[in-house]
Amino acid sequence: MHRRFAQETPAWMLRAGLFAGLIAAFVAPVAHGGVPLYTQYQLQARANFSGAFNLPNGAFFANNTPQISDAGRVAFHLSVLPPPNDLKKGIWFGGNGAGSIVHMAADDAFVSGATLNNNERVAWEQTFSAQNGLWVYTHSTMTAVRQTTLPIGASNWSSPTLNDANQIGYRVTFSGTGQAWYSYTPTPAPSAALHVADNGVLPESPYSFVFTPAFNNQRQIAGKLRLGPPGQVGNSQPDQIRIFNADSTSVLIAEDRDSNPASPFSAFDNSVALTNDGRVAFIANLFAGGRGVYLSDGATTIEIAHTATSAATNIEFFAPAVNEQGWVAFRAFEGGFRAIWVGDGTTLRRVVREHDILPSDLGPARVDQNNASDPVFGGGVSINECGDVIFNAGLAPPDNDQIEWGSGVYVAIAPRETKGDLDCSCTVTLDDVGPFVQALIDPVAYGAAHPDCPIANADFNGDTFADGQDIPHFIAALIP
Repeated sequence: MHRRFAQETPAWMLRAGLFAGLIAAFVAPVAHGGVPLYTQYQLQARANFSGAFNLPNGAFFANNTPQISDAGRVAFHLSVLPPPNDLKKGIWFGGNGAGSIVHMAADDAFVSGATLNNNERVAWEQTFSAQNGLWVYTHSTMTAVRQTTLPIGASNWSSPTLNDANQIGYRVTFSGTGQAWYSYTPTPAPSAALHVADNGVLPESPYSFVFTPAFNNQRQIAGKLRLGPPGQVGNSQPDQIRIFNADSTSVLIAEDRDSNPASPFSAFDNSVALTNDGRVAFIANLFAGGRGVYLSDGATTIEIAHTATSAATNIEFFAPAVNEQGWVAFRAFEGGFRAIWVGDGTTLRRVVREHDILPSDLGPARVDQNNASDPVFGGGVSINECGDVIFNAGLAPPDNDQIEWGSGVYVAIAPRETKGDLDCSCTVTLDDVGPFVQALIDPVAYGAAHPDCPIANADFNGDTFADGQDIPHFIAALIP
């Protein structure tokens, strides 16, 4: 049905029809809504000894942090597989309530830190094998390869993050020497760049320890660093949070009171999150008391939550997550119950809480554990540009916490407007112009280029056609 429109309406006419609207769009950014209200939850997989969902019985993901892309693709690593694969570790990939194990590592290999980008690629660290290094699974070819072992001399490649340029940021361990933050790029020629190292690796470095890194699409790495001479890594040493570029230049984001006596922060948690425009989400202890979640670019710091003034109490020691809209997701209690939250400095919303009832393949399930003192959530959380939050939680029947339904990976789905979002980035921007034109003139090519994004997003007037009548509506969607 789109072919007729493409034949009768030349591409140049379609582009001309967009031109006037695009001028306005260039001078006005698209406005985003506020922090979502979460009411819809979708189970991706459930692990248990028997009756598992989208997993073999006896496969477990334990305490890892599942990942979600902007298109809703999901990935996580499996730390336990059942016989005959009980010596292996696995990678799970899927989305929208379906998926499967797509890769199993060699026997006795250790796999950790699965990370997912918007190109349907998953990266992870593999050690204790003959093929140690950073591995990448590409869903379009359904193949996994060892991507790199760089830099030379590395014995460990922990906490990898795969960005949308297919670059990987990670922390390298040089056995018996120290650690450093590196990034790897596969193009134009495979290479690794040193961002920063501790003074066990580089004697001139002011840092005695580099903590867990975060990585963005600008090939920047952010994280906490401890200052001091070699071996001086105690908590009394000064700490800073910095963003490092691939040329080793850096920007100071925050420092504790040991680094700057005027700082409001007495200590930082070990892991941070990083946006593409250089904002860092971090969790800190306050000199005045309490703990808080913050988002800062080094000049402006926004308080997302504080244990003394917000509903989120007892902020847990898991990494926060952040998207480009500045929505920060994190784990913290609400009263005596564990919960997951999202905030932007103005609004703070609970995503899910212990004892909430969620849908499952077995019917309504309660977020619960058979031992009341055991945490109901495992690992950290991730958030995409839509505001969808992915987490894993222990499950039980609604009326009996002594019956174990295993652990489920869930997506809390944020409401969104899909019309005009032709690249499924969860926002309507100039990046959607090319896909919109392609959807009008060559729907087959659009489908091939955007397999997870429905062409119906171009049909504004509901006539089941993506055609010239939708152009004015698309232009209006570009203008806030």
